[in-house]
Amino acid sequence: MDSRTELIQCTSFEILSDLAKFPVTSYWEDAPAAYLRDRAKRAGLEVSMDVWGNVLVKKPGTDQRSPGIAFVAHMDHPGYEVVAQRGDQLVLKTLGGVGVAAGTEGATILVIDACGRRLKATVTGAEKAEGKLQKTRELAGWLGTDTVYAKLDRDHDLGRLPRPVVPDLPDCIIDDDLISMRAADDLAGCAAILTALEMLAESTVQGSVYGLFTRAEEVGLIGARLVAEKQLLPKNTVIVSVETSSALPGAEIGQGVVIRTGDRTATFDYEAEVYLNTAVERIRSSEQGFKVQRQLMSAGGCEAAAFKAHGYKVTGLALPLGCWHNRGESGVELEIISTNDFLGETLLIVETSKLAGTEQFGTLEGLLDPPITEGDRLKCDRSILNRPEI
Repeated sequence: MDSRTELIQCTSFEILSDLAKFPVTSYWEDAPAAYLRDRAKRAGLEVSMDVWGNVLVKKPGTDQRSPGIAFVAHMDHPGYEVVAQRGDQLVLKTLGGVGVAAGTEGATILVIDACGRRLKATVTGAEKAEGKLQKTRELAGWLGTDTVYAKLDRDHDLGRLPRPVVPDLPDCIIDDDLISMRAADDLAGCAAILTALEMLAESTVQGSVYGLFTRAEEVGLIGARLVAEKQLLPKNTVIVSVETSSALPGAEIGQGVVIRTGDRTATFDYEAEVYLNTAVERIRSSEQGFKVQRQLMSAGGCEAAAFKAHGYKVTGLALPLGCWHNRGESGVELEIISTNDFLGETLLIVETSKLAGTEQFGTLEGLLDPPITEGDRLKCDRSILNRPEI
């Protein structure tokens, strides 16, 4: 392992482990936001937070007019919040898509009180799914209602409601092959981006490189939509969504980071993807075994689609994910990504960042060289003129 790879591994694992300690769900991202903001400032990067709580980290380029590159990840994960309490009895509202098992009697959860203490509770059931759409979701393995009931293991006044709730699972387990987390989606993306920006902090880049860490993605891409709508990033910025997405054929765990050509809502842009492709070629010039997959990840939506809807050029990276949204074969389980996929994604972000402000053409450039000869033009014309009538 060379010194750069070793530094990326140490830094990314440290950041990922730190982020995993925060019990996050939509609208309750203050803790990871503060961590990302403070660590980026210590690294000497420019940091700002918008009125909605999204965190923007910037490595300024030498030419502010050149198109920059922004890597976007979200800080939230599906969970619940307590909306009503009577003694030890709780009413929860789901935030984002959770599996059927998350609303099944006996599932264990952690309620976070106002002092940050984790209180154990047990799900006692969920409202019955009503309506065609809700029932269809349950048939697909998702909880079809947004109301779940639970009981605290001991009496405790939670104070002012709502309060966040997450699955009762270990924060993070890292081994040689796999990373298992309560919320790999998308704290892994946040960790990869911040690691890459730290690696670039003392470097010179032509175009600015951004890390955008957003809120409330799981409930409708809210943070990303607000940033895109208000054009808080320059309109010529290349947007790269950095996500996890359910593994599928052609996007398998352990086979490399996925260059994402689209999601369930939209296909993305080659003008943006070419930066990723060029970076892959650069990495493979010294690491021929560097693994990359390419796939349209249609299981879910991602923040690239929000920016595309507002006229940005977008592409994406995704880590193939097991137990997506904690949906395991035996119930609510840790999400799983490949250690090597995660490190490969981080390296690819580093190399792609170095291309900010440059013009890239990639494989399409080969279609223009060599030029079409006049003889080829004439042969085509004659073939059309001499074609027998059908």
